[in-house]
Amino acid sequence: MKKWDIPKKKTHGHERKLEKRREQSTKQHGSAAQKEEAAFGGVEVSDRYIYAGSDDYKRALDREKKMKERLKAKKANRLQELEAKERDKQSNMLKSLGLSNIKPGQKISIAPRNDP
Repeated sequence: MKKWDIPKKKTHGHERKLEKRREQSTKQHGSAAQKEEAAFGGVEVSDRYIYAGSDDYKRALDREKKMKERLKAKKANRLQELEAKERDKQSNMLKSLGLSNIKPGQKISIAPRNDP
């Protein structure tokens, strides 16, 4: 085989199948890589620009901490609301059954039936 001879592509078989997959992959993903490169202009970005200064990092941490605290307070508030709603449901059910004077943990006694 001489240097200028180009080997022929296989037209069938497993190797050809893999080769087609690689070609298709470069077609699909290659355009995305080109778009990404064009969007950034192929410019190298410094770490300082990406990660910003230490002040920005501290502010971001504080902002995240405040957000977590707000979410925690919101969850606690929602939990209290749901617990109050559940207590109301329970008391309403006991009232409808005529057992509103029962204390928590107290046993319920049922009167014997008087069938004629």
